[in-house]
Amino acid sequence: MSKPNPPPGYYAGLTNLVLHPDVEEVKLGKGLVMRRTFAHFMISNTVAFRPPVAPGKHHGGPWKATTQGDGFDVFTEIYIPSTYKPPHGLKPIEVVRTLTCMLRLHCNPEILFLLEANHSLSAFAAVPDRDMIIRPIESTPHYIHLQMRDDGLEAAASRLMWVVQNWQTAVDLMGLQADFKLAMEAYELSTFVPSHALTLVSLWGALEALFSPSTAELRFRVSVLISSYLCKPGKARLEKQKEIFDLYDKRSAAAHGKPKHSELHLAQSYGILRAVLTQIIESKHVPTKDELNDMLMGVQ
Repeated sequence: MSKPNPPPGYYAGLTNLVLHPDVEEVKLGKGLVMRRTFAHFMISNTVAFRPPVAPGKHHGGPWKATTQGDGFDVFTEIYIPSTYKPPHGLKPIEVVRTLTCMLRLHCNPEILFLLEANHSLSAFAAVPDRDMIIRPIESTPHYIHLQMRDDGLEAAASRLMWVVQNWQTAVDLMGLQADFKLAMEAYELSTFVPSHALTLVSLWGALEALFSPSTAELRFRVSVLISSYLCKPGKARLEKQKEIFDLYDKRSAAAHGKPKHSELHLAQSYGILRAVLTQIIESKHVPTKDELNDMLMGVQ
């Protein structure tokens, strides 16, 4: 008996994400599902030496593989049904990018949105070539390796549940708030940038977009507003402001071609942006400049 055709929709294969051994699938809501699968994506460049025999046909042989490339295992896929219509004109790929960024924020910074497809990866072996669409999305290496969280299966399940509970809010904000979208994209894409100086500039550029009401006294304004947003009045806020003030110095040096930062400063900057994004998502709101000024002055 042949297997039933997989339901139509959009499929995304993720690497560096493995579900709990007792969990086959996680319902995300709105019909979206995260579930077990398997695929191995082989990265090797192939060179042909003859033109195609006809337009639209393959190039003639022989084909030669270049140097050995890396490969990735996919253990988890996200399914978006065709009945789900993302809000604000977003596309399914943008929804998956948002989910991937949230998974990086709270589960594993090295999760990749590796493949997009029109069928479940578990069913692809039986899909005729003419019916299949499968494309690589993120297959470049990470140039920055943030520390992975490995604090047990129970904690990992709790972090995944945070994504389940908050992804619809994040998708909404991605469609409505340009500053939030910029900050999410900075967090999502900056680990793929070979230059650490450019990475630092992009992270702080995103924070400036959220927290700088003007270009005057930028370092002081950004540091006090971020610390006011993240911390209640008191010693913790003062210490956070000093930390951000110092990190902004490193950003300025990198932006002016005289970098003096270390990987620790990069990790700290990621931590600041991660905390800000988490708080925005959980509060379902990007703070306005007036609200930030009220926080600065201790007005609740």
